[in-house]
Amino acid sequence: MADSALGAAAQWDDATGAPLNDAARSILEDAKATIAKSSAASSKSSSKAFISEDAARAILAAIPDVDLATGEHKYVQVIISVKGAPKGVSKPIVTSTAGLMYHPDMYDAAMKKLKPLGITGRVVGGGRINLDHGAKTASVWGYSKSFGRAEGCNKRSAEIIGRFHPDYRVTWSDDGY
Repeated sequence: MADSALGAAAQWDDATGAPLNDAARSILEDAKATIAKSSAASSKSSSKAFISEDAARAILAAIPDVDLATGEHKYVQVIISVKGAPKGVSKPIVTSTAGLMYHPDMYDAAMKKLKPLGITGRVVGGGRINLDHGAKTASVWGYSKSFGRAEGCNKRSAEIIGRFHPDYRVTWSDDGY
């Protein structure tokens, strides 16, 4: 469970992924609001950027594409961008944190690190991952009950992990939870 801005630990239903308290609802609402803002912004034709495309790309390049805890965990794929950057300057990252049990908590933990850097993020989806550095393997499968099944998310996440760890055997499946 993650501690939210409300101070209480977020609580999630193990069977459905639904938020059980205000702290969990706040995390989920923040993630969904970011998705809605991203959709609304992409439909507008505003060309005002406060930061150059090159600067935004340099900032994004400094953020690892993959930040995964070793072992078996839930993960999320997040499209990140730099606040004030030109439209379309973004990249996907794949992230998990040991000790967190729910996909919205994974998103919240990632954004707590990235927001102070001027980074915004939109959840694409998530699932489960088993990362074994010793065996140089990563297996991606399942889906997020909280964010829903995102078509192609596991495949894209496996591709991102494979580029980040080119000497690893990376597999993916949409099966299971």
